[in-house]
Amino acid sequence: MTQRKFTNELEAAIEHGIDVRGRRIFLHGDVGEDSIGTAIRGLYVMSDMSKDPIELFVTSYGGEIDESFALHDVCRTISVPVHTVALGKCMSAAPLLVAAGQHGERYASENTLFMLHSASIDLDGSLANVAMTAKAEKDRCERMDRLLATYTTMDYRHWARFSKGDIDHYFDAEQALAWGIIDHIWSEK
Repeated sequence: MTQRKFTNELEAAIEHGIDVRGRRIFLHGDVGEDSIGTAIRGLYVMSDMSKDPIELFVTSYGGEIDESFALHDVCRTISVPVHTVALGKCMSAAPLLVAAGQHGERYASENTLFMLHSASIDLDGSLANVAMTAKAEKDRCERMDRLLATYTTMDYRHWARFSKGDIDHYFDAEQALAWGIIDHIWSEK
């Protein structure tokens, strides 16, 4: 490989958070259209290149639950395994992405802080529109709770308690391991 090609690949990995050669995607920041769109494109490119596992590193305060569902669906439907790693912070819409990784290959660094909470929405418009929007958000929260119950050792009722009320629920990597969001705590080289 020429030095120029290597430099171009390195610059792309730094700018977009995708290391094609290393088969790694870095979701660092908001779970939003741009970051998730980039991650999805990276997953498809790498899954077409090889059947080797892809690593998805997540460090995020969270963001859009619909974008989390989009990346979740792609991770679950591509033909290669996706190994997940939570680093530093894994909050709101992000824990689902880690939990949905290949069972046995879901990690968190030992100092990762997790957080789950109910959805927050800005409501305006007609009363009918407000009611429909609130119901849609409630349905999304319930879907996330069902998915977490599918991938972890805890049942739906356990996860549903986090999506009720206005309280942020924080927990550490040890608790994430006990609840089955992750399979291992990554604490050594």
